[in-house]
Amino acid sequence: MKNYDSREKLIAALTEELELVSRVTPTQGMMLIAFATLIAAAASIAGFEFWSGMLTGEASGFFWITNGLLLVLGLASTGALVAGALPRVGARGNAPEWSALMLAVVPLAAVLVLASGGAGHEHASLASPTLWYWPCAAASVSAAMLVGVAAVLFLRRGAPVSIERSGWLTGLSAGALGTLAYGITCPLDSLGHVGIVHVLPVAISAVIGRLVVPPLIRW
Repeated sequence: MKNYDSREKLIAALTEELELVSRVTPTQGMMLIAFATLIAAAASIAGFEFWSGMLTGEASGFFWITNGLLLVLGLASTGALVAGALPRVGARGNAPEWSALMLAVVPLAAVLVLASGGAGHEHASLASPTLWYWPCAAASVSAAMLVGVAAVLFLRRGAPVSIERSGWLTGLSAGALGTLAYGITCPLDSLGHVGIVHVLPVAISAVIGRLVVPPLIRW
């Protein structure tokens, strides 16, 4: 290692090849992820058509509750995600964890209702083909990937310290917002369908995010 006879020369040597870069802000991350969510929604509408039942009063309470919780989880996870990309001293919020627990109540309620033979909004049978219409989950995961790409692009511009947590948050944010983006096209609004098939992509995306994202944002 080269020796320097003064602190000024050492600092000059360390900073000699540094280049100025534009400052990364949380707003940029929020806007990028929001834009990707809108693109995912537009692509979903183009592929599956917008469900007008939301505007005519056909949507059930289960539909609004589930999608409302997805929105809460998406916003909480995105906020924590962009904050984690910009290291700082201070307490780390746990809003995403609490939001995920709130959302988990929905599939639990769906399982309990189905197991007890209770009636849903319009469909109550476990054998109902619309209840287990899994292409909804596949489309939601596809939409989530688009949002996830935007999140990774932002994280690569930042300097996330806890890359494992960033992976989880990316998956939660992308899964919730991607499912929400696709959900505006799905007319199946029973508790069993939205509570299970529309929530499952969030869990899938969270696992994918944890496994795939850390190597992409490591620095």
